[in-house]
Amino acid sequence: ALQGRGLIARAKTGTGKTLAFGIPIIKRLSEDSEHTGSPRRGRLPRLLVLAPTRELAKQVEKEIKESAPYLSTVCVYGGVSYVSQQSALSRGVDVVVGTPGRVIDLIKGNTLKLGQVQFLVLDEADQMLSFGFEEDVEVILENLPPKRQNMLFSATMPSWVKKLSRKYLDNPLQIDLVGDQDEKLAEGIKLYAIATTATSKRTILSDLVTVYAKGGKTIVFTQTKRDADEVSLALTNTLASEALHGDISQHQRERTLNGFRQGKFTVLVATDVAARGLDIPNVDLVVHYELPNDPETFVHRSGRTGRAGKEGAAILMFTNSQRRTVRNLEHDVG
Repeated sequence: ALQGRGLIARAKTGTGKTLAFGIPIIKRLSEDSEHTGSPRRGRLPRLLVLAPTRELAKQVEKEIKESAPYLSTVCVYGGVSYVSQQSALSRGVDVVVGTPGRVIDLIKGNTLKLGQVQFLVLDEADQMLSFGFEEDVEVILENLPPKRQNMLFSATMPSWVKKLSRKYLDNPLQIDLVGDQDEKLAEGIKLYAIATTATSKRTILSDLVTVYAKGGKTIVFTQTKRDADEVSLALTNTLASEALHGDISQHQRERTLNGFRQGKFTVLVATDVAARGLDIPNVDLVVHYELPNDPETFVHRSGRTGRAGKEGAAILMFTNSQRRTVRNLEHDVG
């Protein structure tokens, strides 16, 4: 990446992609700042990072800030007021991290000007494109200067991500950190499949957590927001638990995530949207309370544990009628 070539990288979830793109870019940006002397007021961003969810955007921004406190960064996402994001942009920033929807709104409002962007990073690109952000992403790409370095990161590389990159990336370097090993789960994750019935699921959940998480942190995945709330409530009789999903206000979601990171409660019950790309250190167990819709979601969910070489466990709860689905999943993820 230091050579300034376009890059497409496929990496297992949990292997530190953010720093992989962050470090070379930060190096180039800081060299530029040294040449120009003091930071200019009202300067335009030179790095734009697009992420599919606000949690992921905030996490990426936090990591960039920690590695380069002297660069001015702003994180833009929906669900909160425009005012502070707009005033940060008008003061001048080096780095903008954001979700495609809010980035487009700010471009349309003429607050975010992309004329000086030298680096574009698409993080978790597969998620971005599979969630219907294609058009937004393309509109943003069309607003960027043609001469720039593009980097695209993703845990899975469906053919349409490659197609997009052919359109926008000029002769990119392709790095595949997953290769042909079908084993897309990080090595440290042990997988257990447990047969249950629809009724016994909830009653055995707290025992499973107690036995397999051994007092550590657990994330339980449900399909719906209602399930997340109900399961979390049912668990609170025996374990400290909170729910995380799209209907919870941004402020409350942040409080919940921070509480979980700090160990104020040990079980987080979440829907998929809340989960993608979150880096919560030391999660010992992931429980798929409801089966994921596809192998990608399964890999991403399970990738919340066993991060950065640590060990973790994932439990798949399934009923009799789901046996075939489970077999297919096990086959797909090795």
